[in-house]
Amino acid sequence: GMRGARVHWTLVFTTASLEHLAERNVEAVDGVDAVYGRHGPARVRRAGRGIRQRWFVMAPLDSGELVTCMLRAALPRDLDAEGAVVVSSAGRAEGAGEFDSSRRLCISARVSDEDEGRSYRRWRGSTEGR
Repeated sequence: GMRGARVHWTLVFTTASLEHLAERNVEAVDGVDAVYGRHGPARVRRAGRGIRQRWFVMAPLDSGELVTCMLRAALPRDLDAEGAVVVSSAGRAEGAGEFDSSRRLCISARVSDEDEGRSYRRWRGSTEGR
């Protein structure tokens, strides 16, 4: 399962996705920290199939606040978009480089709502000590 899984994705942000984040007062670095579980385990849930598949990643920020990020598989055209930023799990911004299937476009992110927070804490409680 994906319990507390370390993700090995490479994140892609486009100008549009960075604007989405900014509208919700979330910085790209927060999205990166959350997905890579820098401040606590990331809970990853998948929804949809095929081209409509989405990944929802919930994790705490350094403030302790939870953030929910929505990702989709990145497409080569995302990397060609002006202002595209690629961030590896090492936390380094990279050039677009070779395209591969581990890339995920961060569509948006927002501070998690209360229900999500409760669900995350339950999930986290159920994974303690494993």
